[in-house]
Amino acid sequence: MSCTLVWPPPAGRTSRAACTLRVGFVASAAHERTQLIIADFARRRPGWRVQMRQTEWTDPTAGLATGEVDVALLRLPVPAQSDFDVEVLLTEPRWIALPAGHHLAREDRIRFQDLYDEPFVATPAESGAWRDYWLATDEPQGHPVRIGAVAHHPDEWLNAIAHGQGISLTPEATARFYQRPDVVYRPLTGVSPSQIGVAWPRTQLVDDAVDAFILSCRAVCSEAASQAPA
Repeated sequence: MSCTLVWPPPAGRTSRAACTLRVGFVASAAHERTQLIIADFARRRPGWRVQMRQTEWTDPTAGLATGEVDVALLRLPVPAQSDFDVEVLLTEPRWIALPAGHHLAREDRIRFQDLYDEPFVATPAESGAWRDYWLATDEPQGHPVRIGAVAHHPDEWLNAIAHGQGISLTPEATARFYQRPDVVYRPLTGVSPSQIGVAWPRTQLVDDAVDAFILSCRAVCSEAASQAPA
């Protein structure tokens, strides 16, 4: 994070420090709640602004591991997760993304075991445990994995699926955020759900601005959960 003195000050105002909180994220961050979190943070910390920094999938920690950001909205689990303090904000099912011409694309719901022979689009090998999670190698029953393509970011991922190079597990929200006519998303059975968390460096002292951002994440996501239909 950084603060700089605003000078000269706007007409009729005294000089002040403009401060920036760097927030890392991958893909769609905290989905529709992201802007609500930023707005809540702005009310808690007037004069601060949030700079959202997206990374490629080679770094699922979104710059947190390298110190490039102060706090991050992450899709869990991430490599070396024990190095961070993490609080789960959202849980949602994992779905499957298929090319529109796939023979299962018209099914209302798909069993994961029916996809074992399919090639998958994977994240880069550098993403470590995150790659394994999105290939579902963590599931108890296990399954053979055949990699049809590797994607570093959502655009590469969508193109690989659309071109028939592979299918891919994905959060349910992807169907809302990454719609295109040559890719379809279907609910999936046989895999555990996915989680989004807010993560920050594991240190003895949490910066006041980071603490405010965490409070905003809690407030927005807990309110959304209380309003969700049963």
